[in-house]
Amino acid sequence: MQSKKLFFSEGIASFDMAILLLSSLIIITLLLLFISSSSPFHKTFAASPAFEVQEIRNQRNHWVQTYGNDSTLLKSDYANLLAVDYLSDGKTLDATFWLASDSENASTYNQPFKKISYGMLIDLASLPPNSGYNGANYDFYIEAVNGKWSEYLYQLSSTGAYVLIKSKINFTEPFGGPTIGPGYVKLQLDLGSIKYPSGYGVSFYTAESFKSNEVRDFTSLVAIPPSNIEVLTSPNNIVIRQGEQQLIAAEIKTTFSNNVTSITFNRGSNGVGSDFSSNGLHVSVERNQPPLFKADVSPQTAVGIYTIPFTASLIIQSTATSTKPIFNDRVSGFVDPEFLLSKKYPTTAYITSPANLTITVIPPLNVNDEFKAFWSTYGQPISIIMGGFAGGFASLIFGRIGRP
Repeated sequence: MQSKKLFFSEGIASFDMAILLLSSLIIITLLLLFISSSSPFHKTFAASPAFEVQEIRNQRNHWVQTYGNDSTLLKSDYANLLAVDYLSDGKTLDATFWLASDSENASTYNQPFKKISYGMLIDLASLPPNSGYNGANYDFYIEAVNGKWSEYLYQLSSTGAYVLIKSKINFTEPFGGPTIGPGYVKLQLDLGSIKYPSGYGVSFYTAESFKSNEVRDFTSLVAIPPSNIEVLTSPNNIVIRQGEQQLIAAEIKTTFSNNVTSITFNRGSNGVGSDFSSNGLHVSVERNQPPLFKADVSPQTAVGIYTIPFTASLIIQSTATSTKPIFNDRVSGFVDPEFLLSKKYPTTAYITSPANLTITVIPPLNVNDEFKAFWSTYGQPISIIMGGFAGGFASLIFGRIGRP
């Protein structure tokens, strides 16, 4: 019996020791976590919005003469930007530029006095619209000079100053490889280098220069994360009866702008236009800014809720400075024409996004409804008038009765 008690006591002591060790381990782990989280060397892991591949077509395909006045040897297919595919995992922004040139010959990148660049202008949503250089807070691009490629990321200021964040000089990139090839160029921006913004806009561009002349081709600004524009109508819920029409005032806005320049309705296989018709419901655009729609509902339009898709384009304008500081070589006195330009980036950009207008169609008023609507509008003044008339009439009658 005594041996059994001794064994039992030893078992309890072992169990207590295990509990003590486990408790100590938990306390040590919590202390380490606390020390790690309060340490100045503790790293926080941030990320920008992640999204699947998107495409923007360069519908506003036009050249901007950013400096000089001669484009004779410029505007080649290697700088003619047709479309851009872009996506992000939250850590990097990857973009594929689709160009007009599908040539296997890369000799255009080796011409003396010529530069070709592919880049993106980044507008941070957290900063005012007039911050940065003409609204762009960062400029990230790769550039070919004499067949050698370099990569740059600049932070831009509204004062015209800028600072180099990072660069990669004279790296080798064989034509036809994973980054540069016939008809395409791939860029990858480390979002950590711009502090992982939670919301930003990007305008993709190409640039081609020869000596003291340069032209650029820009896409419209795209919002990241990709999202539909916000539509606010007055009243909030649009309800129209069969056989009636209504003007609908609206506000259409994004993170970057509420200045609408165009509204087009999607017509499926029929393309797009400034009006929409379906099942007797007709909606047209009366005014772009501020937006005003006109809705006509025929007596034959079926009762129900109608979702009308449309696309709005909004302009983003900047009040930033239009010039950059002049820098020159102290020895030769040569001034780089890039720093003499009067407009490096366009002072306006566009963001185009889909949205929906929702209209509820209800039956027309019957006699009972019409009387209720009439009485709700005019009932009170009629009651007051009738009450006054009745009071006056009663006074007159009682006055006559009371006479001898």
